[in-house]
Amino acid sequence: MTSLPPTTSSPATHDEAGPHALSDADQWPVPSWDDYFLGIAQAVAARAKCRRRRVGVVLTLDRRIIATGYNGAASGEPDCLEGACPRGLLGYDVVPELGDYDRPGTPGFCIAIHAEINALLFATRDTKGATAFITDPPCPGCRKALAAAGIERVVWPGGCHDRAGLTDWSR
Repeated sequence: MTSLPPTTSSPATHDEAGPHALSDADQWPVPSWDDYFLGIAQAVAARAKCRRRRVGVVLTLDRRIIATGYNGAASGEPDCLEGACPRGLLGYDVVPELGDYDRPGTPGFCIAIHAEINALLFATRDTKGATAFITDPPCPGCRKALAAAGIERVVWPGGCHDRAGLTDWSR
């Protein structure tokens, strides 16, 4: 964690530090809003209860957090870390990334509720017009759910969708 500058001495003025002194903005960079909320989503992902992938989501409206979510079993149910998920016991060489996770009885079946769905379920207010910050690109099912919930923008490291992009399957 970045510490604050010492308070015992006053910062050097331009004249004292010379013409090439760093400004406060250079010394204490402030992340963009997207990077800020993606960082929070990464922290939320640490709570995920999956052996294969930890996903975190932050929903915001007017730059205020209205919900967070991470992937895991339904509340009170045994989770992947307890060995309850068949998929969690298999590697990507046996079950590919998005393969066969919604069919009970198959080796790739996953018991987790996706992070995006958990965030939508526990949002403290209407999500119409909100932005979702996710640690990974959303799967097709979550894209549909986010669009249905009125999410206007989805951001993940290295990419984003506007509202139209959520249901544009050519992307």
